[in-house]
Amino acid sequence: MPGIDKPTRTAASDDDGGDHIGFETPRSGIATPQPDLQDKRLPGIMSYFGQSGPPTPTRALSAAQPSQSEGRETPSARTSNDGPDSSGTQTPRRSGGAQAPAPKGKLTIKVTEAKGLRKCRDPYLVVVFQRSELISGGPRPSEESESLSVTPTGMGGIPIQRQGSDSGRPMAIPMRSRQSSNTSISDYTTFRNRSGRQSFTNPKWDAEAVFDVVDSEMLVDISVYDHGVNGDEFLGHVDFEANRDKDAPVRGWHRLRGHADTMAENAPTGEIYVEAFYQRSERRHFGPSDFEILKLIGKGTFGQVYQVRKRDTQRIYAMKVLQKKVIVQKKEVAHTVGERNILVRTATSDSPFIVGLKFSFQTPSELYLVTDYMSGGELFWHLQKEGRFDEKRAKFYIAELILAIQHLHNNDIVYRDLKPENILLDANGHIALCDFGLSKANLTKNDTTNTFCGTTEYLAPEVLLDESGYTKMVDFWSLGVLVFEMCCGWSPFYAEDTQQMYKNIAFGKVRFPRDTLSQEGRNFVKGLLNRNPKHRLGATDDAEELKRHPFFGDIDWDLLTRKLITPPFKPKLKSETDVSYFDPEFTTALEQNGSLNERAAALARGYAASTPLSPSVQANFQGFTFVDESALDDHMWDRARMDDEDMDDGRANNDEDDWDNIDDVDPRKANRMSGIVKTSTHDEHMVGGSHFDV
Repeated sequence: MPGIDKPTRTAASDDDGGDHIGFETPRSGIATPQPDLQDKRLPGIMSYFGQSGPPTPTRALSAAQPSQSEGRETPSARTSNDGPDSSGTQTPRRSGGAQAPAPKGKLTIKVTEAKGLRKCRDPYLVVVFQRSELISGGPRPSEESESLSVTPTGMGGIPIQRQGSDSGRPMAIPMRSRQSSNTSISDYTTFRNRSGRQSFTNPKWDAEAVFDVVDSEMLVDISVYDHGVNGDEFLGHVDFEANRDKDAPVRGWHRLRGHADTMAENAPTGEIYVEAFYQRSERRHFGPSDFEILKLIGKGTFGQVYQVRKRDTQRIYAMKVLQKKVIVQKKEVAHTVGERNILVRTATSDSPFIVGLKFSFQTPSELYLVTDYMSGGELFWHLQKEGRFDEKRAKFYIAELILAIQHLHNNDIVYRDLKPENILLDANGHIALCDFGLSKANLTKNDTTNTFCGTTEYLAPEVLLDESGYTKMVDFWSLGVLVFEMCCGWSPFYAEDTQQMYKNIAFGKVRFPRDTLSQEGRNFVKGLLNRNPKHRLGATDDAEELKRHPFFGDIDWDLLTRKLITPPFKPKLKSETDVSYFDPEFTTALEQNGSLNERAAALARGYAASTPLSPSVQANFQGFTFVDESALDDHMWDRARMDDEDMDDGRANNDEDDWDNIDDVDPRKANRMSGIVKTSTHDEHMVGGSHFDV
C-alpha cells in the first residue's frame, strides 16, 4: 500500500513462538523497535494537570489538530474519652454520579494515640479526606517502649532493568538523566535509626490536620503503617463518616481493621483514638496570596506546577499556573477551558481514582488550577525505576484505571491521553488519573470526533486512518498498550522515527516475550489491541465488558472501588511535603534559579509576573473561577463547545501551520507528531478489515 510501507522483518529473539498480535506480516513479525537511551519525554511536565494543548511534553505527542469485606464505621458522637468502641453500622461508599451540593467548611481531624498495636518500630498515620492527605510523623518517645537494636540493611527496590542492546532486542523504557530519588541512603538510614531504637504497642502522636471540605463526601480513612527499610508494613485502618453537624463531633476509640485481602496471621490488632469536628465557613474566592509555594514539581509550555501549602488550613496541594498570553497565542483557550470544566465535573461527583479540583482562580495575567497533591508521583517514574511490573501489580493499576475510565465514559468524556505520565500514586499506593488537557466532553457512546491528538505510542489505528472519526474506544486501545508496557518493559509500537511508529501501529505484529503475562493477560491485551474498534474489547458494553474478562477473575470490583484491597506497592514518604518521587531537576529549581525564585515570590504575593492582557482577551477566561460545586458558568460551557467545534473543523490549517513552525518548539519536544502522510484513498478498508483482526 502506498503511503505507509509495511515494516520490514527484524530479528525477534524474545519471540515466544507464535503468541502474537497482527496479520499479514512476516511470520516472525517485527521486534519492538529499540528506543535510544535518551528519553525524549519531558518528565514531570504538567502531568499533574495535563498540558492544555499541542506542545504537550512526554514521549511523542501529537498536535491537537482538527482533522467480601467489613463495612465502614458510622460512629456516633462521643464526648468521653472512655466511650465504648465505635463500631457502628456498616455504610458502604456512595456510588458514582453527581452529589447534592455541600456547604463549605473545614474538618479538623486529630489522632492522638493507639493501644494494643502489634509491636512496631516507627508507626505513623496516613489520613485521607476527599483525596487530601495527612502523613504524620513518628510517635512521641515513650518511657514504656522497649529498646531494640537496629541492624542496617540495604535499601529495597528493584534496579532498572535494561535488556540487551543488540538490534531487535527489547529494552526497558528509555530513561533521561532522572535521578530515582533526592533522598540518599545515608539520610534514610539516619532517619530510621533515629526512630527505630524503640518498639511501640501504645504509641502517641501529635497528628492533627484541617481539611478543606469541597464536596458532600464525608468519608475519613486513617491507615496505620510501620516504617520499614524494605517497605512499610500495614498495621490496619479505620474509616468512618464524619458528622457535618458542628455540635456533634466524633470522639472515640476505633478498632483497626484489615483490608479485604489481609491474611489472618497479619490481622490488625489494637485501636486508635480519633477526634473529628466540622466547622462551616462562608464561601469565598481565593487568590495566589492564599497559598505558599514550596517546590516546583513540573514545568511546561504554558506555565509551571508547584507544590503549595494553603495558608489557612496548612493542606498541601498542587497548583498549576498558566500564562494567559501564551494560551491565547497558541490558540489553546478551548483546551484550557475544557480541562477546567472536566476537572470541575469530576470534582462534583464521586470519582476516587481521578485527581480532584479544589479551587480555580485567575489574575489579570495568569490562570490557577489547584488540585490534590499525589505524593507518590507519576507511575512513569516507578516504571522507569523498576523496568517493568509483575503481573499482579500491573493488574491492580489497570483495574483501578478501568474504574477511572468507566467514570469518564459514563459522563460522556473521552480521555485520549492515557500513559504512565498521567497516572499518579497517592500515599497509600492507589492510582489517580490526571491531565485532562486533551480530553473531550459531551461524547456519547456512538458519537465520533476527529481531533488528531494524543501521545504517538498510544494512538489507536482509527485516529491515524479513519477519516470518519473515532469513538471512546481509543481509550481502550491505549489501555492495551499500557498493559503491555507495564508487564514487558517497553512500548509495543515504539520506534525512533515517527512515521515508522505509525506503520507499527497500523501493521506491526506484537509478540509477547517469554515469561511475561499469563494466557488470560495476553488474551486481554489482544482484545484491547484489536485494530477494528467495533470488535475491540469494550465495544459492546464499555468498561463493564473489560471488568468481566477472565484476566480479572480474582478482582472484587466493589471492594476495589471502595479501596479495600491492599495496593501491591506503597510509596515510602517522610511527610506530606515529601517530593522524593518527583524529578530533582524541578524540585531543586527554586533553590538554584533566581528567576524562578523571583517569579514564585511574585506569585505568592499575588502580583502578576507578566504584562496584563486587554479586556477583550480577558473575556476569553470569564467564569474560570471555581470555589465550590455550584453550576458552571454558562459562558464557560458555551465557549468551550464553540471552540471545540471550531477545533474539529475550521481551524485545521491554522493549527497545522503552527505545528509546522518547529523553530518555536522546545528542542526536547521537537519529535512531536507531525501528521500522518496519506497517499492512498482506501484507508476506509484498513480499519475494520481483516488486516486488523486479532
